[in-house]
Amino acid sequence: MKICILGDNGSVHIQKWIYALATHLEIELYLITFDKGIKYKNVNYLFLKSYTNTKLDYLLNIFRVRKFIKKIKPDLVHAHYATSYGMLGACSGFHPFILTGWGADIFDSPKYFFMKKTLQFSLSKADFITVLSQITLIELAKYTNKKISLIPFGVDLNNFIPRVASNSNEIRIGTIRTLSEKYGVDYLIRSFALLHTKYPNLYLDIVGDGPQKLELKKLVHELKIDNRVVFHGFISQNKNFSLYISVLHSFDIFAILSILDSETFGVAAVEASACKIPVVATDVGGLPEVIDHNITGIIVPTVDINETAKALECLINDKALRTKMGESGRAKVEALFDWQRNVNQMIALYISALKN
Repeated sequence: MKICILGDNGSVHIQKWIYALATHLEIELYLITFDKGIKYKNVNYLFLKSYTNTKLDYLLNIFRVRKFIKKIKPDLVHAHYATSYGMLGACSGFHPFILTGWGADIFDSPKYFFMKKTLQFSLSKADFITVLSQITLIELAKYTNKKISLIPFGVDLNNFIPRVASNSNEIRIGTIRTLSEKYGVDYLIRSFALLHTKYPNLYLDIVGDGPQKLELKKLVHELKIDNRVVFHGFISQNKNFSLYISVLHSFDIFAILSILDSETFGVAAVEASACKIPVVATDVGGLPEVIDHNITGIIVPTVDINETAKALECLINDKALRTKMGESGRAKVEALFDWQRNVNQMIALYISALKN
């Protein structure tokens, strides 16, 4: 089976997907992308040209994509992200064409007339459509009558193994996020600040980088919690997974406080659950799908510092509850978000597409 993927090689999710497909000996794999980041063996990379470093570059590469696909002669084309690489796949005219919608391309892009038309065009050309979460499926159904398959980006249960509880008296709240406004890291910091004097053994770990980094560090300083908050910076799973999993395993509680519905899945929350870490999450997007309230974690209202602090404090004070929720979280991930099962679901769709 010769598969051509269109997607951003700078995305850890695309890298994970490419790696998974490359391990199947019966698949000859090609990736068409702008990014020249990590390269895996058994993957053939074809790079697009950046002319303007804007979204216009997608339009300027339409004929280049057609040329690549004509040269590859794949059995099928699969594009990720409906309003960018998905548009390129749609313009290629190749069939069968599989389109995967991620989140912001479904929730945010249609707010603008041209992007809405781009989404509708991409969907009109797709033979098969997949999404990562139920909430995205419901939203996407507003723009197409075609069948939509739900296939999440789960986690590798052989890598994300349960943490071993520490004997330390410290309790660590952690998050792994891009440091931008929509991910609500500032609300986490403010919630932590309400608790830190009451619990001298409490610490906050922030993993990630982004445009809000300096602003968040300034906030920590203003709240006088510098000695209790650790900024780890960005840790690459691909380049340093041992460090990534080590930091994740140091968390007693995981927090994911996104404020926009474009948070349609929350892979980091699934990773935490796989490691038997209870999760405090906001009631936006697909987060309530992956976190069961009072079972695998606690769902809190968006941008509500006081309720978030209450949820964190509930888990801080109850180690048995943290353990119980962590175990329930692992069980849910095993049932629904096992990465190998998700990969097999997509390959089954590939086979179905070729038969049809």
